[in-house]
Amino acid sequence: MKIISPVRIHDIWAIDNPNQGRSASLNRPLLESEEYRDKWSATEYSRAAYALLSTTSHGTDFSRRKLVGVAHSGGSTGLMILQKRHPEIPFHGIILMDPGILPPHRPSSITLARLFNRMALSKRDTWASIEEARQDLSRKGGAYRGFAPATLESFLECGLRCVADAGAVTLTCSKAQEAAYYAANDMIILPAESFIMLSKEDRLPIHLIVCLKDEYRGMSDEMKAFQVEAVGKMRCGSVQIIEKGGHMFPQVEPTLTATYLRKALIRIWNLRVRL
Repeated sequence: MKIISPVRIHDIWAIDNPNQGRSASLNRPLLESEEYRDKWSATEYSRAAYALLSTTSHGTDFSRRKLVGVAHSGGSTGLMILQKRHPEIPFHGIILMDPGILPPHRPSSITLARLFNRMALSKRDTWASIEEARQDLSRKGGAYRGFAPATLESFLECGLRCVADAGAVTLTCSKAQEAAYYAANDMIILPAESFIMLSKEDRLPIHLIVCLKDEYRGMSDEMKAFQVEAVGKMRCGSVQIIEKGGHMFPQVEPTLTATYLRKALIRIWNLRVRL
């Protein structure tokens, strides 16, 4: 039986972090400059999002749209900073997927941020060929493996670039910049302040999709409990627990993720209708 949804999606805009994907290729001269070579932060991501959402030069006036902001993992910190610094951006609701929003002033948050930093620095970033990258990233296990075939192919196309050695490929986002993102001063306090403020104000619908069975062996438990408690207390908040895929469930289980996103959009729509 076909399920009829009250939600109609006009279009979907995916905003690259400027040092990732095809954006990284366009920005390479700047990213390799002394100013940015070993530096990056969630604030830079929020600046990029604001640049897109605040202009009409691309032909879309977002001030006339019912915007829903969707973010996963570390992208959630950029979205929270955007909300704090530019509350005029007219979001209709926010969906946070396993967000990297850390509870402030907790030792566990510093430990987890350092873990993310170490993982970024230690992960493999170069392969002898696209095919070798495909085989490596197809394997199960680890936070950056086990992608579904379609999302893996998208990653291979947009997340890798050629290097000088014949046929070799590397990540478009350097390990140094990814690690710097987790070590930046705006990684913990600023996003958490925005998240706490929004949840206490309880005016903007926030939907949380969280995976409790992730790869971090309990180290993320306090972070996720903090998020679930804050959103769970909201009149305009709702929570879904996803059981499969680990932290990278959007890449590992894209069809299941789409189902959860659909439910989240319906809940946001229904909340807005009642408000």
